[in-house]
Order: sequence, then structure tokens, then C-alpha cells
Amino acid sequence: MGVQSEPRYDYSRLGETWSQPRIFRMPNNGAGDNQIEDDIYVAVLGGGFGANNPEIGSNLFVINLELDQDDLYATVEQQITIQDLNNGIVNSTPALPAVITADEVSANFTGALVYLNDLEGKITKFNLTNMSLDNQGNDIAMYDSTTLFNAGATLANGRFMYHSMDVGTLKGSNIFWMYMGTGDYERLTAKDDDIDNVLLGIKDKDFPYYRNISTPTLAADLTNCSDTTNATDSSNDCPTSAEIGWRIHLDNSEKVTAEPTLTRGRVVFPVFQPTQSVNTCTTGKAFICNVEAKCGTPKNTEIGSANDIDCLEVGSGVLSKVVVFANKIFANIAGEANDASSQAGRTDLVSITAAEFDIESFRNSWRENY
Repeated sequence: MGVQSEPRYDYSRLGETWSQPRIFRMPNNGAGDNQIEDDIYVAVLGGGFGANNPEIGSNLFVINLELDQDDLYATVEQQITIQDLNNGIVNSTPALPAVITADEVSANFTGALVYLNDLEGKITKFNLTNMSLDNQGNDIAMYDSTTLFNAGATLANGRFMYHSMDVGTLKGSNIFWMYMGTGDYERLTAKDDDIDNVLLGIKDKDFPYYRNISTPTLAADLTNCSDTTNATDSSNDCPTSAEIGWRIHLDNSEKVTAEPTLTRGRVVFPVFQPTQSVNTCTTGKAFICNVEAKCGTPKNTEIGSANDIDCLEVGSGVLSKVVVFANKIFANIAGEANDASSQAGRTDLVSITAAEFDIESFRNSWRENY
């Protein structure tokens, strides 16, 4: 049988792959497999951007990187479909999956838990471990998947998730947090009163275990998140134990333009605001929003804003992912940085001296393998 007709090479539902794969060792016999010697190297990647083609890209591919008994390489070990909700959006997965292994985590499993956010605003969790029971004693199996969260995206509110999450744990806690933002990346300049994008911090209360939620419609949504849009007091506005996280609503049709950055107990988001001028050809504004990671409280005075609620304006154009190094915030800008935030002689590079925060976010309790 030729490779062209070999079903193990069926990549027909792979869309435009906007992100690189993640590689780790996975138990080859699934639940209860404790023989690590025969684990296999696999690559996981989201199905990519489907460009409005139904069933293209709304999935997770698990690719076997080892030769099998037929001397075939890079076969499709499993393709896990992500449900496309009936909301007018053709779903796909342009973002990068977060792959979490058990290294230094107080859990006993091999393989990995995989998290992937998708275009229509859902977060799906995949079980690629040897666990056979969840933390409530229910049976689970390799390749199970469940929807943890649904941001309630519609064509009207534009709450799409094109960009990857940043993930981690915080000081004094084993709770696993996921941070992401929304915005129609293909229509950044679109303005409408119905556009309602959000910055999000979402907890996985079951981590480091896996638990199935019966249907995506029962997943947590924005109503289960504390609204910290104008919060100023972290002690009063932190999400309660009953809430899954926090949300901040953006004004003026603003949109997140890249994945956020978790650093020292803060999450930094790059945001674009379409021009508010009557001249629609005017370039929109770039902002950096600095948020306390645990409580979702805006802390923008730490990066130079006049008040905590207002994000810091850094120039005109679209920002890249923010990089934090040596108490400085850096980002490329497709436009022009303003005088206060530009690097000397570089108007396409934003550089901000930020306040030195206490180190409150850690990644030594989990590992993301490449």
C-alpha cells in the first residue's frame, strides 16, 4: 500500500498551521501503562487556521515521531476533534498548545496534559497520560478531551482567540492558571458598539488531574469569572473559590494582538485600539496592559500609566508579544513607538522601564517540553 492511500497519513483536516508542534514522550498503551521504557516520542499541534472551512483545523493532531512496525514515520497517532459550536463561527485552532508534563509536579502520571484555546473562544483539555481515574474516582482514558471554558464568542462581539495562552502557577499555590485575550486579528480596525473583547485569567481546578465535563455547553463561561475591569483593591476583588478566574472587558473595540506574557506575578497584554478619529485612515493606538495574575486587578501605574485602570499607550500601530527582561518591557510595533517608550534610535521597538515586582509566578512546578 502506498503512502498516499495510507490512512495513518491522513492530514486532510489539517489547516494552515500557524504554530510549531510540541514534543514529549507518551505512554503507548494508554491508561494504566506504567512501562516507561517503551513510551513513544510524539508531537502535538493544533489543527491550525481553517479559513472558514468546516471541520478543517478544529482538532488536535498527535503525530508519532518513531518508526512503527511497518517502517512508517510521522504517522497520525490520533486526531482528536474539537466540537464546533452553533454560534455562526467556523471553528479552528491557530494557537499553540500548552503541553504540561509531570516533571516536579506532585502527581504520578507519564505523558502530558495538553491545553488548547480555539478561534471561537473555548479552552479544551486533552488527556495524553497514563492516568486511568480522575480526582473523583471516575474512569478516564487516553485521548479523552473536555471543554474547560467558553468565552461566548459570536460574530457580533468578535471575541475570537487567534493567539496562544501563557500558563503557569503562582507563589504559594499549585493552582494552574491560563492567560489569554480575544480579538478579531483579521479585522483589527473594525469598530462597532457590539464588539466586546476580554483579557482573561482562568484556573484549572482539577490540575494536575484530568476530569471529563459532559458537554461544552456545561463548561464555565464569563459568568463564572470575577469582573475586575475597574477593580482597584486586590483583596476585595480576587476571584472566589467558586469562580474559575477573572475577566477584564476592553473598551473602544480594542483587541489583543498577541499572546500575553506571565512574569513575576503579573500578566502583560498587547492591545490595539482602532482609530477614534473621523479620519478612518489614521493609524490606531497600541497599548500595554499590566494585570495582577492572581486577582486580575489592573496595575498599570507600575509600567508608567497615570492610573491603574488605564493601560499604557506606547505608540501607534500593532504590538507583538511582550518580552520582559531585567525589569524592562520590550515589544516590536508595526507602526511607531511614542517618544516615551521608544528605544534610542528605534521607533519600531517599544522599551519601558517597569517597576520591580516581587517574584510571584513560577514554572519550576511544571515543564513545557519543546
